[in-house]
Amino acid sequence: MNDFKSRAVMSLVELHEQEWRRFWETWDRFVAAGAPMPDARGDADYQSPNHLVGHVARAARGYLTWIGEQLGRPVKDVDPETDSLKIAPRVKEFVAEVLAAWRRHLPAVVDADLEPATYKSRWGTPMTIEAMLEHAVVHPMRHRIQLERILKPSVDSRQPTA
Repeated sequence: MNDFKSRAVMSLVELHEQEWRRFWETWDRFVAAGAPMPDARGDADYQSPNHLVGHVARAARGYLTWIGEQLGRPVKDVDPETDSLKIAPRVKEFVAEVLAAWRRHLPAVVDADLEPATYKSRWGTPMTIEAMLEHAVVHPMRHRIQLERILKPSVDSRQPTA
């Protein structure tokens, strides 16, 4: 990690990897439990566990490729697959490759690249590079917490103890 020009970027890459490890721990428990899918009111990424994990994996790649596009350093050495059902059977390998690409491409990002310039995200929100990196860290965290809520018995459903 010493080749990073920005300690902020290095820290966000490390945090992203940590959140992915935590996501995998929860994901494995979620799948093993056969738990119900989160209620997403018709969101196509929630049709099945394979759709959901493909969404989270594609996003990790998407944040990296978006950053590369905005900085004029396109990232072309990552798997371009967009079909969650094709990604899901090999999702852990897919994500491992994406995280390795984060370590290949992001060391060149310098603090001056992080802000104040904003760019339109793929969903239309103006974002700085730093905000997108932070968003990438939080994305697997949000889905992990969502799954943990399903796995954890509700406080309301617990019987009082004597």
